[in-house]
Amino acid sequence: MPRFTPEQVRRRQIVAGALALLLVLVIGGCTITLIGALRGDDDPQALTDPAPFRADDAAMSAAATPEGAAALENLPEGVELAADEVMGVDVSSHQQDIDWAQVAADGYSFAYVKATEGSGFTDTHFRQNWDGAKAAGLTPGAYHYFTLCSPGAQQAQDFLVAAPPDDSALPPALDLEFDGACDDRPEAERAQAEIDAFTAVIEEAWGRRVVVYSSSEWREHYGLPVADGRPDWLFSQRERPAQEDWSVWQLRFDGTVSGISGGVDIDVARIEVLREHAAIPEGEGAITHEIGGSDDAG
Repeated sequence: MPRFTPEQVRRRQIVAGALALLLVLVIGGCTITLIGALRGDDDPQALTDPAPFRADDAAMSAAATPEGAAALENLPEGVELAADEVMGVDVSSHQQDIDWAQVAADGYSFAYVKATEGSGFTDTHFRQNWDGAKAAGLTPGAYHYFTLCSPGAQQAQDFLVAAPPDDSALPPALDLEFDGACDDRPEAERAQAEIDAFTAVIEEAWGRRVVVYSSSEWREHYGLPVADGRPDWLFSQRERPAQEDWSVWQLRFDGTVSGISGGVDIDVARIEVLREHAAIPEGEGAITHEIGGSDDAG
């Protein structure tokens, strides 16, 4: 085997070292590029926090209720629809399958649809009703039936899975009642904390305040501090609600609507008032409430 001089050995070592260094630089550069691509480093804003979602309130609208529409027959005697009011319904799986084209033909222009109840339950007809109402030209809105048997934040996450933010939809609604599978009635402070947790998550995601509906029994027991600063959904059977700034008015539980079997909830909405009260002013966040502690608020 040939032998090399010390000078030849030194030169070979220099060449080998240079090649090794070059290989390290090439491999390292490729790795950094790959990691950067995965992290989105080619986007100058990739490492910054995304801007909070803000709803485009102008995208929310509902068609006017036509003159002489069958929907108007469900109004209380002597009450006429005002220029800024439109007729709608609120439904759940209780109404089973709905022919939304017939509902639209009756002159209804919006539908609040039950999405979720408590945690772990999505209404079996929610997606069918949402898509059907939208396809028929009604503006849909999703509502959540709140219970006191699971954390509010968990209920909010389940709601968002079923009903992710949609600019063109009505604001999400919160239904506070005692009917249902949950019999718990914790102290007012704890109950309000869970409601605040729910509304904080939903309003951050949707970029709109939630609409609040409650039963008289709920109000008698807990009061309704959550409604402060939010759109009101009120029930009044024979006339418009006495509260002048209402956003949604439920006027009956047993309405007759083509395409829906049996009685159904009939509503009137003031879209401009709803839009105004659901808007979250720039720089404002969640509304929370401190409750003085007693088991009964009413």
